[in-house]
Amino acid sequence: MPAAVSLRPVEHADLPILYEHQADPAAAAMAAFPSRDLATFVAHWTTIGVVESVVARAIVVDGEVVGHVVSWLEGDRREVGYWIGRPWWGRGYATQALARLLEGLPDRPLFAHVAAHNIGSRRVLEHCGFRPIEEVEADGVMESIFRLD
Repeated sequence: MPAAVSLRPVEHADLPILYEHQADPAAAAMAAFPSRDLATFVAHWTTIGVVESVVARAIVVDGEVVGHVVSWLEGDRREVGYWIGRPWWGRGYATQALARLLEGLPDRPLFAHVAAHNIGSRRVLEHCGFRPIEEVEADGVMESIFRLD
């Protein structure tokens, strides 16, 4: 059984840790999402930190930030996403964190996009009740769109 995760609002002091997670080339390849430079990364998080419709939480295990989980509005759709630092992959933390986030999000349906080759992330979504509804190509990457009703 994996260690229990807790969620808390992302703090400015978390940004260097979250930056390193997304700067990992293997993680960026798995997510099929380009890493941002530090200034762009901090500016993005500073911006989303003041958007009322964004719910951003640090994922904490044994006092250590291991990733983040987030929800935002994309047009009229509420989306969810998450990022776990590579040292903590495969331990069930993303699944636990997403399940906890979902408990506090009354909106349905919810949507998530995942690179088709990212089997671990697909499993996280499926464990949390999401089902694939569509395959699309975005910027040369095949993505699966998942939905939770």
